[in-house]
Amino acid sequence: MIEFFIAALVVAIAPGPDNLFVLAQSATYGAKAGFSIIAGLCTGIFFQTCFLVAGVSALLAASPKAFFALQCLGAAYLLYLAYKSFTVRTGTISSDRMTVGETSTAGVAAAPDVDTTQDSAAAEISKCRLYARGIIMNMTNPKAVLFVLSFIPPAVNLDRKIHPALQTFILGGEFICATFIVFGSVALLAGAVKRFLLNSPKANRNLNWFSGVVFIFLAVALFVL
Repeated sequence: MIEFFIAALVVAIAPGPDNLFVLAQSATYGAKAGFSIIAGLCTGIFFQTCFLVAGVSALLAASPKAFFALQCLGAAYLLYLAYKSFTVRTGTISSDRMTVGETSTAGVAAAPDVDTTQDSAAAEISKCRLYARGIIMNMTNPKAVLFVLSFIPPAVNLDRKIHPALQTFILGGEFICATFIVFGSVALLAGAVKRFLLNSPKANRNLNWFSGVVFIFLAVALFVL
């Protein structure tokens, strides 16, 4: 199964919707937010593995209407995220007590505590919401269903003493580990860029627009790629 893990690393490194999603969100909200999203994406992979073992993935892939409905649901969610990115307030940097734009009792803008956080575009975005974004992103991606169907079952060896279902979960776990390693690196890199641009409202605005454009691209890609 080591060969499968290496292949999973290669697949995770290849440009795709999920790593573009992590890149855009980490560049917008910071590395910590990126890891919350990665945790959600990995949870989604676990659910996809469960559906694969239960046979749900095969049924979904075999139903054109159900597959199209999932495409529409995924595209609608991505367009919603694009809207949120385009309309988010810029220039806000989260801190323990206030954000940029809030004033202290002396009437002077308070300085953010940049050492305690990497989040900046919107302090209201919680880790739970970002985690949920990752799960929804994965679960509403019909191509993720097809990928799991085409990537994991061929690696199951019926000659092994391990039950095929258990093998499937082990392979799914390896895929999750590979995804976490690669996407985590992407989040750290994008988060470093975000931290460098932390005090630039213009840069924050540009990152928000970049994130929105990525979401629109991913929504279109569900139907044409």
